[in-house]
Amino acid sequence: MKFKPTYSQKDVEVLEDECLYKGFFEMRKLTLRHKKFNGEWSHPMTREMMVRSDAVCVLLFDPIADKILLIEQFRPTVMRSDSPWLLELVAGMVEEGESDEEVARRESFEEAGVVVKRLEYMFKFVPSPGGLVEYLRMYAGEFDSNLVDVDKIHGLDGENEDIKLHLVTSDEAISLLKHDVENASTIMGLQWFALNKNDLVTRWCA
Repeated sequence: MKFKPTYSQKDVEVLEDECLYKGFFEMRKLTLRHKKFNGEWSHPMTREMMVRSDAVCVLLFDPIADKILLIEQFRPTVMRSDSPWLLELVAGMVEEGESDEEVARRESFEEAGVVVKRLEYMFKFVPSPGGLVEYLRMYAGEFDSNLVDVDKIHGLDGENEDIKLHLVTSDEAISLLKHDVENASTIMGLQWFALNKNDLVTRWCA
């Protein structure tokens, strides 16, 4: 089944677009109206949205050793959790003029010391469609786990990154879905991998 939305961009009218704040993130206030499912137009509505650059996530997989590399780092936005240290995939924001592949390779090296061999697109998603303007695009990245120094702490000091590596078997990685993995891109990436692992291994090891 392929989903086709009922309406498109032409069925939305932006009446006003105001910048409320611009820093590392940007906050915008939109006044808009849109086509309703009964064919009429909605009343004008106001929505505040946080705007940030799109990001790329990489699920690092060694098909020969059957291992996945995950990273652990501090996230101040999850202070309500038992621990604000999360298990994640390598990820980074797309800077102006960068391709997804450049971001994937740069972040894999900066955050995990990994040189990616080949990349395969998985899917894209909107993290929080109710209030965040951002797409995350997901990739599987092939790497050689024998070249990974799991005892070394990675990340850029200039970005206050302090990253610990976790090299696990693919079965161990998939089993994390039964527990409290709180990072959305990690959950979805591992779910995709569980469904597509056999096909991915066939393509990469042919």
